[in-house]
Amino acid sequence: MTWERNVEQPDMPAAWTDPAAYETFMGRWSTLLAPRLIAVASIAAGIAADLVPGSARASRVLDVGCGTGVLSRALADAGAEVVGIDASEPYLDAARLHRFHPNIAYEFGDICRMRFEDRSFDAAVSTLVLDLLPDAEPAVAEMRRVTRAGGVIACALHDFWGVPYASLVWDTGAVLDTGMAELRDFMKGRPLSTANGQAALWRRAGLIEVTEVPVVVDCNYTSFADYWATFAGGQGRVAGRLMELPDEVRGEIERHVRAGYLAGMPDGPRCFPMLFRAVRGIVPG
Repeated sequence: MTWERNVEQPDMPAAWTDPAAYETFMGRWSTLLAPRLIAVASIAAGIAADLVPGSARASRVLDVGCGTGVLSRALADAGAEVVGIDASEPYLDAARLHRFHPNIAYEFGDICRMRFEDRSFDAAVSTLVLDLLPDAEPAVAEMRRVTRAGGVIACALHDFWGVPYASLVWDTGAVLDTGMAELRDFMKGRPLSTANGQAALWRRAGLIEVTEVPVVVDCNYTSFADYWATFAGGQGRVAGRLMELPDEVRGEIERHVRAGYLAGMPDGPRCFPMLFRAVRGIVPG
């Protein structure tokens, strides 16, 4: 059976409202990604002396699209003073509750039109957000605007050609649902989803000394039920689409995905490597 419905750019705001489901879906893996991005960004010590010789104050870092506070907390634990901004109040509430730190201020705001003064941060960083925007350039321009000369702008996003945990679902779903096929093609076809896509964006924004590197995180699931819970919570574009489907179509996708997860072996732990790409650039003087 095939269920047809045309799907355009899927903003799906309802797919980003449940922080508990997000932790099952991605938070547990972005927790592993955060320190790696901080290392790539070269702000691991969280001290402005790393950026301004002779300075001993804590660096002031903006976390753009902070979500449930994973990266913000990692930055604060490394010694930075952090402001996390996001457009999801439920995610911000969860961040304040579960990732509180005296050196973090979480606030609601539009990352494409931020309230902060020019050059008011030592660094601006982001994870797993910019590829959700119809156009990421205004957000990157804002990140540059609020970061001082010599400061770091860094980001990490999925390389959707290297995410087998999702491919198992969307490649299966694409056979049964034209909307899932269109969503897969949209996500894999965007420049930010491929190698050097972010680096090109950083250079267009006028940043210098731009580098982009692959980062791999191992996603370990205890069972198929643990794996399927990633999507059953409805967080994210693929899961959001999956939850829109009629029960019989979703059930058929689950049956085929389960067979792919098991691969003829008993149910149990599986490890899916997840590929991200991290970019770093410097605001010119």
